[in-house]
Amino acid sequence: MTKEQAIANHWRLLGHKGYGVTEQRIFDPVPMVAYTDNEDTFIGLCLEMEGKTSGIYVGVQPRPLWFFDKAPNCWRPARSGPDGNCACDKNIEYIINGFWDIDVISAERAKGNPASDEELLQSLHAAQLLRREDGLALSSTIVCSGNGHYVIVPIVPVPVDSNEVAIQFKNTCLQMVKNSVGEAPWIRSDNVYNLSRVMRVIGTKNCKGQPIPGRPHRQAHFVTEPVFAQSFALHYIILNTEVEEPYHDGGTMPKNLRCDLQKLENCQFIRWCRAYPEYVSEPDWWALITNLVYLEGGISLIHEISRLDKHRYDYHDTERVIQRVIKSGYKPVLCKTIITGAMVCTDQGKFQCSVINHCTAKAPMFMAALDSI
Repeated sequence: MTKEQAIANHWRLLGHKGYGVTEQRIFDPVPMVAYTDNEDTFIGLCLEMEGKTSGIYVGVQPRPLWFFDKAPNCWRPARSGPDGNCACDKNIEYIINGFWDIDVISAERAKGNPASDEELLQSLHAAQLLRREDGLALSSTIVCSGNGHYVIVPIVPVPVDSNEVAIQFKNTCLQMVKNSVGEAPWIRSDNVYNLSRVMRVIGTKNCKGQPIPGRPHRQAHFVTEPVFAQSFALHYIILNTEVEEPYHDGGTMPKNLRCDLQKLENCQFIRWCRAYPEYVSEPDWWALITNLVYLEGGISLIHEISRLDKHRYDYHDTERVIQRVIKSGYKPVLCKTIITGAMVCTDQGKFQCSVINHCTAKAPMFMAALDSI
């Protein structure tokens, strides 16, 4: 893959088009910023600075469209502060990418020298472990940053409509690292979970640190083929992560909760899934399963409702999803998530709940098991 192809694939992987503009940054010899709205210009601006700085960076999440006028498809001196031209966390409107930055801790790295081949193998192993986490599997890409490894995951967009969302996102990312990498003393996962974070542009050279024999400057490159598919699972995990404590606290949702399934027929979402099975999107179906799977008799009810769609229902596929939810301990998708636009895959049949602001149940399953959980 050529330098230009790698940069282009990074642009496509970020998927900012339609959600804002892309912020590009350099920090030395003079801090500069540019805002890009197309692939060709993104590539050109990267090539313009290649070899003139220790690193070329790009915003992980899209920036609001109004930032474009601050440096429209060109490099300009960066200015921070309220009247500056650099985006900050409070400006971010959508989370559309998960990003993890993994490095190795060693005496040479602490001196500022680049990573060795052996250290890169260690950070790659940690990235591979992280990539297996639920929500990342099948939707993640591993990248060598030159001194470590990134894991990048496109996400079905999560609107940032409150500070709570930013906290949920951070807690999700932290917990996934803890689950996969654990407390390995030689691995450092940088805290890169603030919304305005930037990352090195893939395809450009990492000139950070003083090169010595066995520790050269390297070009950032794709280790695995880029995966452009957006993760529905990670979208749900973020929005259902507790603000006070990270997702997966070591416990699991109990199975076969005693309940009255008949009460579920009062839930507008359950009634909608029964009445309009052809309009139930894959995200809607996932929400249905996560809400019913832990209830006594819930698995049979999942099949009963799923079977109403005679064209898409398959017993074995349904069972596989059910077992995945149970094994991974997914919490039920909340009502506030079910009514968002991210649950819709077509222009027809969007579910709307008329009692969303008045119902005491935060998720459909609580209609039947509110006193049991």
